[in-house]
Amino acid sequence: DLEDMKKWLAVFAIACMFVGMPSQSDAQVGVRVGLSSMTGLAGLEYRTGNISLGAGPLLDGQIAVSGRYALNAEGNSLWGGLAFVINRGEAIVKKGDSFKKFSQVGPVVGYRMGLNESLDLSIGGGYGVYLGVDKEYATYDDNLNAIMVENDTAGVLIDFSLGYSF
Repeated sequence: DLEDMKKWLAVFAIACMFVGMPSQSDAQVGVRVGLSSMTGLAGLEYRTGNISLGAGPLLDGQIAVSGRYALNAEGNSLWGGLAFVINRGEAIVKKGDSFKKFSQVGPVVGYRMGLNESLDLSIGGGYGVYLGVDKEYATYDDNLNAIMVENDTAGVLIDFSLGYSF
């Protein structure tokens, strides 16, 4: 629908901005694939020095956007970051309300292992809050059948991804 198209256009615009940014001596654009609340299933990452920004799609219209800071700019390093997952779920937050899409945001920490000059493996985890979700809510399928009733206002964030820098 139109809302999903707008979100994909925003992700595409961010990706074009990463690629079109003026090159700095230590700036790199890369692709990350894996299961990640930071860069999605297959996303782009722009890294300059110790800071990197990433974005990519997850399943069911979810979009992962992130920023992270690595202790070392090159090679193996501990890192910490902030993950933001747009459209994490859809729920009826209070009885009688209409469906509401909610997002998740939270800190993630991990370790990046340099496999060679262009390839690295990142493993990390964190915990983030669901924005705008009360203590109890139900998620539904397309036929308005309750899939599960949740009592959580937060959930796990993970990063298990392989990155290739250009």
